[in-house]
Amino acid sequence: MSVTQFNRRATLLVSRPQQTGNNPSAFVPESTLDLSAFHFTFKTVQQDVESPNNCTIRVFNLAHTTVQAISKFEYSRVILQAGYDQAFGVIFDGTIKQFKVGRMNATTTYLDILAADGDLAYNYATVNKTLAAASAPQDRVNAAIAAMGGSGVTRGQIMPFTGGVLPRGKVLFGMARDVLRREAAQQGATWNINNGEVHIVPLTGYLPGEAVVLTASTGMIGLPEQTNDGVKVRCLLNPRISVGGLVKIDNRSINQIVQANPTAAPIP
Repeated sequence: MSVTQFNRRATLLVSRPQQTGNNPSAFVPESTLDLSAFHFTFKTVQQDVESPNNCTIRVFNLAHTTVQAISKFEYSRVILQAGYDQAFGVIFDGTIKQFKVGRMNATTTYLDILAADGDLAYNYATVNKTLAAASAPQDRVNAAIAAMGGSGVTRGQIMPFTGGVLPRGKVLFGMARDVLRREAAQQGATWNINNGEVHIVPLTGYLPGEAVVLTASTGMIGLPEQTNDGVKVRCLLNPRISVGGLVKIDNRSINQIVQANPTAAPIP
């Protein structure tokens, strides 16, 4: 599908989750602070690996009271959306981990927000469960994802699993990430957390959905290049591109590596 990449825009939201106590009158509803009207920059790193995705955002010239409210961790979640009129969506959704307040000059201040996606589930979620006999690989994966649910991580796209059932019961005890790592490796797959969802994708496959076509008319910058690690390509903002998703590039436009022939005679 081809879209027109015109009228770039972005939105930045920080939110405070609902809080309740033993006293019903202590209920505090979810609160969202919209920072989209301010000038801000961002950089997000998202990879097809187990490590949590991260995002660094710099917001300029906020009011002192707003900086105090955010930096005291009253707001714990950040949602970044970016793109164009015909291709706009969530770029990053994660938990605020760290702040930095600074000044660029006498008139310009800034607030740096460092956020991570699913790091609480990755670092702290544990599994303590016994599965009955005849459990399948999918059951072990479900138990690990359920353990991450307490940290706000849910089930995403999970590939079909193969393999027989266990003749005896199975005890799962330890880090949920270790269970996912083990089960994904046995299936020839990789797993990651993206925007609060666990995805397991085969190494030779991709997430379901329509391929994102990259050409000069759909936002590709320069020409793609073949490297020893794959094809490297740059493009304009496109929220439809996701970790594990499918991208379509014309092979004829790729600058390819030409291997030297070791048996060829040296050039005089």
